[in-house]
Amino acid sequence: MTAAESDWLDLRRPVDDAARRESLHLFDHAVARLSAETESNTKSLLAVDIGAGTGNSALWFDTALRTRLPDWEINWILLDSDQASLDLAATALPHARTICAPIAAFPTLSAELLSASEFHGSQLLLTCSALLDVLTETDLIAVIRSLKDHDGLGLFLLSIVDGWELDPVHPYDAVIDAAFTAHQHRDGRLGHHAPERLMRLARRHGLTAVEGPSPWRLAAPADRTFLSRFLSERLDAALDEDPALATAARDWWSQRQAQLDSGLSVRVDHLDVLIDAADRARGREPPTVRATTPPTGTEVS
Repeated sequence: MTAAESDWLDLRRPVDDAARRESLHLFDHAVARLSAETESNTKSLLAVDIGAGTGNSALWFDTALRTRLPDWEINWILLDSDQASLDLAATALPHARTICAPIAAFPTLSAELLSASEFHGSQLLLTCSALLDVLTETDLIAVIRSLKDHDGLGLFLLSIVDGWELDPVHPYDAVIDAAFTAHQHRDGRLGHHAPERLMRLARRHGLTAVEGPSPWRLAAPADRTFLSRFLSERLDAALDEDPALATAARDWWSQRQAQLDSGLSVRVDHLDVLIDAADRARGREPPTVRATTPPTGTEVS
C-alpha cells in the first residue's frame, strides 16, 4: 500500500463526505448492534481506522459515532504503513493513538490491544474509506480474521467499483478506464474486485456482509477544481499502465479540460460494505438493510 498525497486527500474530503451520506443506513445498523451488545460489554469502543492516511476518514467516523453514542467511551487507533501520513493524522485527531504497521499485522495487534487493561470489555469497530482497492488478498484475510476473532464490526466505505460515467461521452473513455483499472490491479492489489472479495471471505467464515452504493456525483463548473485533479490523476495512472495511449490521452484531456467550464458531469461508483461477526457468534439471522435516499448536504448527523 502506498500513501496518497495529502493535498489530494484534503481536496476529496467534501466529495467523500457527501458520498458517505449514502452510507448512513449501514452506519446506523452498526450503531444499533453496538448498543444492543451493552448488556454484556461496557459502553466502550475500540475504533481502528485502517489505512488511515491523514485522518480525514477517521474524523468523519468519529463525528458520526459521537453524535449517535454520546455516553460511550470511544478510543481511536489510526493504522497506516506511512509514518508521514500518520503524523498529519495525529494533528487532525489528537485524541487518537497512531500505529505505523501494515494491515497484515493487524490480527496480532488487535489481540494485543483488546487484551490491554485500558480496552478491557471494549467492542471492536474497524473502519476505512477509499482503501480496499489498494489491498491484497493477504490484507483482506487479516481484516476478516481480526473481526472474527473479536466478534467485531467493520465499516468499509467508498470502495471503487468498475467503470465510470461521463457526460458528454468521448470515444476514448472506455480505453482510458480499462487502462486505469488494470493499473489498480498491479502488485497483487485487488482493485475494483476488492469489495466483492471481502464479502465472499466474510460469508465463507460465517460473518454477515451487507452492501450499499455511495457514488460520487460531480458536475462542472461547480466541481471544476476537483474534476480537473481527479481526471488528470486517472489519466496519469492509465498512461503509466499503457504508454501507448499517449496520443489518445492528449486528445481526450484537451476536450475534457474545455468541458470543465461547460457542463461536464461525472459519476464514479463506489460500494460500501458492512461486516458483522457477532451474528455468527450468536447464531442470529443476518440483518436486512435497505439503502435509503439521503437528504442533500454533507453534514454527518
